[in-house]
Amino acid sequence: MSWLVRHLRNSSLLQQLKTRQKEIARIFWVILVVIAVIFILYKAVVDWKQIQNVQWRFHPRSLLVSFGVHSISLLLTACCWALIMGRISGVKTFWEHVRIFCLTNLSQRLPTLFPYLAARTEAYVALGVPREITLTAMAIEVAVTLLSATLVTGLTLLLGVFSLKGYLGLLLSGLLLAPMMLILFPQRFLIVVNKSLIYLKRPPIGNVINVCHTASWTGLFMIIWLNSGVLYYFLISGLCEIPPEEIPFLISVSAVSGLAGWLGQLIFLPTPAVRQLALAYLISLGFPMPIAIAFALFARVCVMIFELIWAGVWTIVPRRITLSHHR
Repeated sequence: MSWLVRHLRNSSLLQQLKTRQKEIARIFWVILVVIAVIFILYKAVVDWKQIQNVQWRFHPRSLLVSFGVHSISLLLTACCWALIMGRISGVKTFWEHVRIFCLTNLSQRLPTLFPYLAARTEAYVALGVPREITLTAMAIEVAVTLLSATLVTGLTLLLGVFSLKGYLGLLLSGLLLAPMMLILFPQRFLIVVNKSLIYLKRPPIGNVINVCHTASWTGLFMIIWLNSGVLYYFLISGLCEIPPEEIPFLISVSAVSGLAGWLGQLIFLPTPAVRQLALAYLISLGFPMPIAIAFALFARVCVMIFELIWAGVWTIVPRRITLSHHR
């Protein structure tokens, strides 16, 4: 068996695949972009009359409110991270956790997951926290995020926000399974992690989390997804008229596109592309496709600006202040 593995590793076919991997990926994305452009042009022709009826306007007040709404989501997410990391690492400097989250969050907007993982783990290495501890906390954070997004999506489907086929329910149930196991049985998850740490000759993590912790974190993230739908409402209203009745639709759009983005991260797809494509498609269910594309791009730019502002704020705040305030 070992001879076979060595033979496969040294085979010319695998070597060719490795050398042509970037070329294949580039061709794939070119084809995908061409298909997307053709589809957008087609939808623009079909929806032309509807596009002409849209009353475009620039409303700075709505954009200012959207910054406040996003700030609530960002700080709630940072606080949830602080709670998770505080329990796992034992480092009780709550506001330092919030500061690190806000400073490293921008790396999550990059095409791959690795800069995000490296930025977060290296920031905690400076505090004396091993990388394994940070990665464990990040795994719990991802599970809580996926579970909360799936629950919000399922809730909006039950309320009839989307009229989608029944197989989507089976897909959501499948997506729920893995994070649900982690949330309901966090001690068993830590057992698996500790066995890996012992194998790596690292100190194990204590039994520091239970179902009450994971359930409260999931509930907090559900509030964050709900707030994201409100953010989308104010971003759209900053460009054109939109009735408040569309907020439940936008909440579902936020949760589903966020779920798609995280799943794209886990299978190493370019996360921004996956999330923005999903966002544009879902918004096109209620608006013309060109408007949906424009809003998806506009929302991405605005969110990055908002996060950059908060990163700048936490850069200015002296570190000794965040380290001196304990939870």
